[in-house]
Amino acid sequence: MTRLAAGTILILFAAVAVGADLRARGRPAGATTVAALAVVSAPTPQLRVPRYDTSGTYPQVRGGGIDLRAVNAGLSKAMLADQRTYARYARREKPRVAYPEHGRYRTVVDRRLMSASTVVVSALLPATREVFPGQSGGDDWLAMTVRVPSGARVTITDLFKSPDRGLHVLAAAWKARIRRTGGRSCPDVYREVYAPTAQNYGAFALTPTGLAVGTPEVAACYRLVATVPYRVLRPHLSRLGRTLVDGVRTPSGYRSPRRRRLDAAWFARSAQSSQQ
Repeated sequence: MTRLAAGTILILFAAVAVGADLRARGRPAGATTVAALAVVSAPTPQLRVPRYDTSGTYPQVRGGGIDLRAVNAGLSKAMLADQRTYARYARREKPRVAYPEHGRYRTVVDRRLMSASTVVVSALLPATREVFPGQSGGDDWLAMTVRVPSGARVTITDLFKSPDRGLHVLAAAWKARIRRTGGRSCPDVYREVYAPTAQNYGAFALTPTGLAVGTPEVAACYRLVATVPYRVLRPHLSRLGRTLVDGVRTPSGYRSPRRRRLDAAWFARSAQSSQQ
């Protein structure tokens, strides 16, 4: 065997080894490297309804060496869409309530229920929407999942090649996990709330440990959340679903006090520009 032929064989063996390693990690050979993005917490925009107090945060992302303006716009759009929907209800109901206290609108970034990478940004935010303090059913979730860098929204049905079958598998696994928690009786008492529909399981986030789904407070059942491992869902994922799941990364970055001040100034300028 010539030295050239031997070298060629070694190169081929190396290429096979690299491809096998990438497949073992769940990524196709030749896949573009996926990088984590840093998440910063932006102030929740003021709900434009009289006699309401607004507080909390929602996510924006930085880093990756790519243009993230469309991504951040997509996250902001999800935030504002939720406010517009709730505001219609609040304007109708608030004048009818005898309580003198203000209503509440609050969202919170929970880093355990999110991911951020150069493929996808996904978050499930605990949300409180109350006409008066302590209103039954006021605790729920706000979900936002967008592709990177387009900022296009991703819905729960986008994740499955057969949405009906995928939702049944997801719902069964989710309820099995809930039954091992303090909310164990809820799926059986309020069956319609936890039925396998896109509406019931639409509040989700792609997290590093699996698909997290939240459900709203209903009667005696507080808002619930459980995470279904991807290995349970992978056989039912669409091509897009597999791409997004393989692109999930834990958010990166620590923000120094100086960085937080700069972020606050940046968000203030952005908010002022959006109002002009």
